[in-house]
Amino acid sequence: MAKSSRRKTPASSPVSSGASTPSSASAGPIPPFTKVPAVLKPFVEKLVPEEVYLVHIDTTATDLKWQTFLVPSVVNVVVAAVIALRVYWGCSTYPALIAIFLGMESSLSFDTSMASWMEITQVILRRTGTILIDYFLVTLFLSWPFHFITGPVRWRRAVGFRDREIIVRRSSRSWSHKLERNKWIRHDEKMRDKIVAAVTPERLGKTGYLLVDDDWNLDYQAMIRAHALVDLTRKGEGVQLDEFRTAVLVHTDADGWLVWRVADENTPAGRERNAHRDQILTFKDRLAALGKEDLFFRWVELVQWESSRPGGFTPERQQSTMVQVQQMFEKENISFSEFWDDLGGMEGIEMPPQ
Repeated sequence: MAKSSRRKTPASSPVSSGASTPSSASAGPIPPFTKVPAVLKPFVEKLVPEEVYLVHIDTTATDLKWQTFLVPSVVNVVVAAVIALRVYWGCSTYPALIAIFLGMESSLSFDTSMASWMEITQVILRRTGTILIDYFLVTLFLSWPFHFITGPVRWRRAVGFRDREIIVRRSSRSWSHKLERNKWIRHDEKMRDKIVAAVTPERLGKTGYLLVDDDWNLDYQAMIRAHALVDLTRKGEGVQLDEFRTAVLVHTDADGWLVWRVADENTPAGRERNAHRDQILTFKDRLAALGKEDLFFRWVELVQWESSRPGGFTPERQQSTMVQVQQMFEKENISFSEFWDDLGGMEGIEMPPQ
């Protein structure tokens, strides 16, 4: 699992596909994010661009999934029964109260001229208490059964209980609506930490229904769509289940939907990419310390330009680019080869495929 550290700082490099620079918005997404593959576009096209999404595959036991669904089911049945009972009682209570307010006789009429102040006070408190209780039942609890039926119940009816279930979480608008969609990945380290904490192995060890908190909600419609796409693979269409392995999905104006494959960070290839990325970021930091950060971005832009030309980034073009880079650094009185060798050399560093 990658940590929210320097590898997600505002930097780009020629070792990561689609690196981005401040001066070139079209250079591509910021590592570790990449553009969403075409196979996932039917899924992401219905997501809300202003929100951040987390996806992973829930492999907890089906018995646990059933138990975590059963408990809220019982709670919501009880709530619905209490509300139904109050509605039944209210059918005889509230018409009589309304009649009193209109100056009409009803079963709840009370002759205050014949009652003591104590009796009047008790009647007022009792009726006020009844109205307050019903008010809180309606405003606080009535939405529970409704949302439970349109959310978890509909989800379980469509998906059932499976050994491997796709879980989709959507960021809470209490904080996500404040995000600057094209800047937070680069600049907001606190927000990156919040997101990384939500996809740690320890966190994902819980079944999906238990991952709801103040920051993340389950997107039931998205989970239903995801499983529908996976089910289509039986007909030779749809999306393979593995495409929904642990990932973060965000949307930017420049690059559209982006994905960070968190699940791939623990593979040997992922660890190697992270090591190379850290090396590049250290390179950038060293240049920034010398007041030459702009030189780093010019280097990235040059590599991106050369690698995106028709014909690909051939060995001849790589050699030509290296010569241009060395000249660029020499104009700033910096030896590119010596500077890079101080960081461990370029062994294993690959230019981005296009």
